[in-house]
Amino acid sequence: QVRLTGGDVSTEGNVEICNNGQWNGVCGSAMYFGAAIVVCAQLGLPYTNAQSNSYRYSKYPIMPSYGNGFSCYGYESSIMGCSSSCCYSCDLSSRAGVTCRGNVAQPTPSVP
Repeated sequence: QVRLTGGDVSTEGNVEICNNGQWNGVCGSAMYFGAAIVVCAQLGLPYTNAQSNSYRYSKYPIMPSYGNGFSCYGYESSIMGCSSSCCYSCDLSSRAGVTCRGNVAQPTPSVP
């Protein structure tokens, strides 16, 4: 599971992943465009113009972290299908966030 928390609206916020029943933040400024698309699409939100916004939602509580950002092509069905450097703690200034915007449409896959 994935969710966004701390944003002003439901289509933005820190990326959090449920791992073994516990919600964990995602570290790093390495939340790339492809990963933002995957997170937004996984949540059923608009994603064709999704953007990563690292540090933007850093005012929210510290929690265990999962992964050092994610590298995705943009066509994965889940953020867990993307590559990541797992698992270490990061402070709030290093939390990854996204803003979901655009359309809910089938993205054109990138060639790996």
